[in-house]
Amino acid sequence: MYKLRSLVFPSGKNHPLYKQYVGWSFISNIIVSTETAMATHSMLHAIDTDSETVRTINYVGKDIIGQIGGLGYMAKMGKQADQYPVKFLWYSNIIQQSAYLAICLTPQIPQYFLPIAGCSNILTNISFTGFGAINAKCLQELALDDNIGEIYAKVSTLNTLGSSFGLLIGLAINIFIPDHNDRLFILPILAMIRVYTLNRAVRGII
Repeated sequence: MYKLRSLVFPSGKNHPLYKQYVGWSFISNIIVSTETAMATHSMLHAIDTDSETVRTINYVGKDIIGQIGGLGYMAKMGKQADQYPVKFLWYSNIIQQSAYLAICLTPQIPQYFLPIAGCSNILTNISFTGFGAINAKCLQELALDDNIGEIYAKVSTLNTLGSSFGLLIGLAINIFIPDHNDRLFILPILAMIRVYTLNRAVRGII
């Protein structure tokens, strides 16, 4: 039991809200990874073609568009996370869920895959920048013993584990509900759970 606790909790003093943060973050990462698995399946279906070159151009192209397109926002808006963290988190949630919805709609209009997926990737990169800034702020608040490195490692371990569970759940959903239209009703439910759990994780910390 001690070894299990040492994997989750840092040595020394623990912030009163540490358990809340890691617990809800764990659930939140399960949900967002489930969405990721569903979105990936939709993207691969949308770029279904016999040409490996076309598939590669589309899949890599969306990442290039997303990375370059998000640079301006990252440069100008990062400081907002310190000044208005709650509002910044809310915007990041809306942006991320909009991106997942758009990606999951690509099988309906595959001819527009690249512009839709590219714009969605811009939104995804922007949202992850926002979440990263908020998480950094939370870790700073939780480090009572000047042990931010240890806390980061333990939180990352739990979040990675949650992400793995989420990907498995997403794969199961893709297998048992293979039709992309039939799966769309699940997205709003996952979106609400994701937003709720992430907000619960940071409540009282930011």
